[in-house]
Formats: sequence, structure tokens, C-alpha cells
Amino acid sequence: MKNIVLIGMPGSGKTTISQQLSKKLNYPLIDIDDYLVEKFKQSIDDMFSISEAYFRERETLCCQEVAQLSGHILSTGGGVIKNQENITALKKNGIIFLLDRDVENIILDIETSTRPLLKEGKERLYTLYQERNALYHQSADVIIDNNHDIEYTLKQITDYVESM
Repeated sequence: MKNIVLIGMPGSGKTTISQQLSKKLNYPLIDIDDYLVEKFKQSIDDMFSISEAYFRERETLCCQEVAQLSGHILSTGGGVIKNQENITALKKNGIIFLLDRDVENIILDIETSTRPLLKEGKERLYTLYQERNALYHQSADVIIDNNHDIEYTLKQITDYVESM
């Protein structure tokens, strides 16, 4: 049974959608950021304070571990696509869904204070979008428009999963 892997910009809905999908499909959920914090006994902020490279190395180790599971929902951090090793590992037994959400919609409801790369403010989202958008699209097996209500998004994913 393949994993359902969610990628997307910070604030694209990965956490919310993964929690709802887990309930709806009765798949166990692993939030890779939470997994990483638990495994290394450090907050993401603490890891980033050492360096982004330090955080990314640990993120890759976690992606490689969880990619070996089957039948899970895997919610990734927004920068998971920055390292092709992560995507390669996650695709081995997973289908990668990009939650594609307009930056303008993200800005309306994202809390930046808890996100290390957004400490500079919401404007940073536009820069991240320009840096990462092509990588998100290249990495995705399926692109999901997440500019609608949650039920619409869930239906797109569940319809795809049920058709496999």
C-alpha cells in the first residue's frame, strides 16, 4: 500500500489536510517535522539556529526512514523539495501530492511567528514561492488545487487514491 505524501508551500494546508485525510482514509499520519523534533530532541528553531544545512540533513534522514513505511499519510515541511534525495526516497513507496495554493490565500491566514523561514514576515512567502514553485511541480505526481474549501481538496485526493 503506497504512502500519501503531501508537499507544498508553508501554509498550503499540509497539516490540516493530512489530519483530515488520516481520519477519512483511516491511514496513520506522520508529520515529518514532528517526527524530526521527536527523533533529534531539538526544536526546528533550535536546528535552524545552528544552520539551515543542519536542519536539512536531519530532515533527509527522517524522509528516508518514513519512506520505508506503507499505507501512511506523510506531511512534509515546505522545504522538503530542496533536496532531491528526499523526493527520491518519498517516491519509492509513495504518491506525492502537491497542495497548490495561491500565495495570496496563504498570506490571509498563515502565522509566521512559528515558522523559522518566515520570521522576516509574510512578504518572504513571495520569495519562497519564486524559489520553490518549479521544484514543487517537478516533484509532484499529482497537483491538487487547494484554493477551495477543505472538502473539495479532500475529495480530489480521495478520488485519486480510490482510483488506484
